[in-house]
Amino acid sequence: MPRKKSTTLYRPFLRDAWRVTWERKSLWIFGIFAALISTGGVIDVVWQSLQKVQRAESLLENLMNHSFIGYELASSYINQLGVLGPQRMSFLVIVTTLIGIALVVIATLSQGALLLGIRAKDPEDPYVLRTKAGTHFWSFFVVGVLNKVLMGILIVLMALPLWLITLSTVPGHAVIFFLLMLLFIPACIIVNIIYMFALIDIVEKNAHPLDAIHAGMRLFAKQWLASIEYGVLLFFLVFGAGVVFLILLSLLLVPYSIAFTAILLTGSFPLFLSLNILSGFLVVLLIILFGGICVTFQYSAWYIFYKRGLHKTHGKKAFSKILRAFS
Repeated sequence: MPRKKSTTLYRPFLRDAWRVTWERKSLWIFGIFAALISTGGVIDVVWQSLQKVQRAESLLENLMNHSFIGYELASSYINQLGVLGPQRMSFLVIVTTLIGIALVVIATLSQGALLLGIRAKDPEDPYVLRTKAGTHFWSFFVVGVLNKVLMGILIVLMALPLWLITLSTVPGHAVIFFLLMLLFIPACIIVNIIYMFALIDIVEKNAHPLDAIHAGMRLFAKQWLASIEYGVLLFFLVFGAGVVFLILLSLLLVPYSIAFTAILLTGSFPLFLSLNILSGFLVVLLIILFGGICVTFQYSAWYIFYKRGLHKTHGKKAFSKILRAFS
């Protein structure tokens, strides 16, 4: 009787990813800033994209309701900025632009440092990782821009038919929207999986951005079903961890309630203010830290998947749990 193939291939991947995440806690800070660009998850990116589609559809509807080219709506925004005065408005635009550029640079460098730290055999100093990440900055930046542009195009292509459907009462248009959704969701997943593979390929092979994208496309084409399975699995793991985290976070309400009641009895306003400031700071700190851990874990998981997919021997085999279960 032939021996059945094991279908627990993803378990070692996730176990190794968690080991790297837990042992290299210094990477969590890079995970926090890398989340500004990409969380490492593909299903949550789809959810965010659907929200952007809804916002884009609302914006288009507002523009078209006011005038065909949106002149009135744009003028209202400009008038609101004009109230600040030219000097204040210029200062606000300059400061906002500089902050945005700084965040993009920090997030891009954090992506590179995070992947370099995961790739290293032994834990490395964060400063060294950040310095090494600078050599890949422009490659990461180009791939990131291409990813955002392509996602933007997908969102616009999805938002325009949605806006047209909202203006129509024909039942058949709802079917068209459903079919478009069936294309939009997998397209977003595919784009972001290839994006992750391209980032890893840049660090692993010091590849040119276009070569890295091509390598990501080839790996996805070879393991497309496994990649989607893996992305969905990572989403549910992180989602489950988020639920547990919220439950544990809610337990902090018990000591907070006791301290809150005790301070109210004292009637001291400084103590009341200090308690709320410290409690809010602690909650925000825990949420940010949890986000950094989740991002580090997902990047580690994708890196391990990438390495297995390009292995000379193991990479030739099918990863998909569905295919392995029925083969």
